[in-house]
Amino acid sequence: MEARGYEIRSVLRALDVLIVLGERGQADLSTVARAAGLHPTTTLRMLESLRSRGFVRQRRGRYEVGPRAFEVGSAFLSRFSIAEEAQALVAELATVVNESASFGILDEGQVLYLAIAHGERELGIQSTPGGRHPAHCTALGKALLAHLGWEEVERILRAHPPVRLTPATLIEPAEIRRELQRIARRGYAVDAEERLAGVVCVAAPIRDHSGEVVAALSVSGPRLRLGRSRVQAVAAQVVEVAEKASAILGAP
Repeated sequence: MEARGYEIRSVLRALDVLIVLGERGQADLSTVARAAGLHPTTTLRMLESLRSRGFVRQRRGRYEVGPRAFEVGSAFLSRFSIAEEAQALVAELATVVNESASFGILDEGQVLYLAIAHGERELGIQSTPGGRHPAHCTALGKALLAHLGWEEVERILRAHPPVRLTPATLIEPAEIRRELQRIARRGYAVDAEERLAGVVCVAAPIRDHSGEVVAALSVSGPRLRLGRSRVQAVAAQVVEVAEKASAILGAP
């Protein structure tokens, strides 16, 4: 990873090592080095430095994330107290709509999924808690982007250029801007087969006590069940549960 500005290369490398362990669970030195793109000697120094602070631990010759990393991660979740309610919220939404429901936040141009639940008619969506998808072509992502200033959206688009995943994917900044303006006025976003052909998704934003959008809830289903005639009804249900979530955060 290229260091820029105030970034410190050694810190970035150590974080890359920690990310590798977070993704793999356990790994030996050579595996971590290859995955992080670092020399084994450098990787060993990073691992031992992280181990000395409790972010990594070693068992039977393999490394894994340590308890200190959990403590720091918990500090992040404490900022989003709604995360504690996320699974209950998506479970409620999935039951009401009888489709797959997701809860996510925006993280550097991508949607980070924190909770997912399925209705009886499971779609089998390709997302799991901790998974990510591009923001520009997902209902969750568009619901979140729609409440940022356009300059911030442009920065995200430059850092993460939109990729056309289906014929319906919006990739031109002008068309993305128009779409986000429509979403902001309407109060919910629709992904009409923009990320995955045959799949439609509807999402609504969640606001905190200051009125800022901090997360979003969505419902996903196959086009044959979420056609135009049903999208508005589903959107109303998604908005209702999102407003309930906002109330938990003390939104005005």
